[in-house]
Amino acid sequence: MPDCGRKKSRLSRGACARGVAVLLLVSIPSRFGAFSQPASPQLIMDSVNVRQEGVVSFSTLALGPENRSDFSTPQFLLGQTEDQAFRLCIDLASIQQVRFNTFTFTAYLVNNKAAAHEAYGFQITGNPAGLFRDSPVRVAFHVKTGSTVIPGSILMPVYNATTGDLLVVEKQNEPAYVSVSGTTPLQIRLGDVADTLPISVTDVAVSEDCPRCWTKVSASVNEKNPLTVNPGSSATLPLNLAPNTIPALLQGALAVRTDVPHDTLSLVLTYHTVPGGTDRRQTVSAKVRFGPGLLGLALALCGGITLGLAARYLLTGKLGKENERALHAILSALVLGVIAEFVGIMLTAYGNSRLILFGLDIDPRQLFPAFILAILVSGGAAVVTWIKELFGKA
Repeated sequence: MPDCGRKKSRLSRGACARGVAVLLLVSIPSRFGAFSQPASPQLIMDSVNVRQEGVVSFSTLALGPENRSDFSTPQFLLGQTEDQAFRLCIDLASIQQVRFNTFTFTAYLVNNKAAAHEAYGFQITGNPAGLFRDSPVRVAFHVKTGSTVIPGSILMPVYNATTGDLLVVEKQNEPAYVSVSGTTPLQIRLGDVADTLPISVTDVAVSEDCPRCWTKVSASVNEKNPLTVNPGSSATLPLNLAPNTIPALLQGALAVRTDVPHDTLSLVLTYHTVPGGTDRRQTVSAKVRFGPGLLGLALALCGGITLGLAARYLLTGKLGKENERALHAILSALVLGVIAEFVGIMLTAYGNSRLILFGLDIDPRQLFPAFILAILVSGGAAVVTWIKELFGKA
């Protein structure tokens, strides 16, 4: 009996040994097959200094192999390694600005030397710091395959949501003249700093200090018809202004000085940088002065000339000079009044001159100043002397 037990034990141990050997033989090829599969390349993007105004660092998350090969412009930005073994393709449609002043995008690393041009996806997050504007910069990157590290670079946009207003607005030296008769176009010059991203204005919202003074204030800029401002240049934002005649004239009736606006328009511009920028808003002010138009000025001139001639007749007993016929005096007053108004408008509107009457800087394009100017011209020295005496006594 003891001999039979020892024989069974030796047989079982032999069977176990043969089973282990078979398992080792089966597992070794599978392990070598696993080690023989090529490893995915690693993408490392270096930090970049943006014009000495800030820094952007990048973090990369591998998404794995991608079954695609269409990486054509303009949908993708293209860069490559120095040995042209790999291409880096950034999907512009994937750019998003998220919380905490970071931005993300999807990039694809394409192996040019592989038979099927293998592509690997990466989710990249940019972390900006500083006060730089949204700009295009050249970013260095490295592709690591095994123990080999291959350098490369790509020109790509970087973003910074903490920067202030991006649009540069041309300073308005004096209020814009708006005629109450009909629609007046108003042009506002918008600029963009050089070496930055283009800016696309997609919406204009207008509010007025005097809403009753307007029947319509509109802009043709919208999402379907944006206004593009290229870096280092400027573009014109067009507005169409249609005043409400009577309220507008009453609003500016007593504001005769040329530098005092009758109303101020506040324009809220919605815009973003191209490509991939998030929407921003910037408020722009436009000062305007209402004018009566040609018909209103003509009526003011005729009324002022009539009143000036009547005052001259009451003060001197004559409409004109000694022995001057009445018709000649009336025509002289009319012609001289028109000339004085025309010269006054040309000097104040298109030159650097000012029209000063009794120490007051006036705008001859307004009803009341035009009326006063016509009285003084048609009334002559008699009316001017009487007014000076009257104000001197006052």
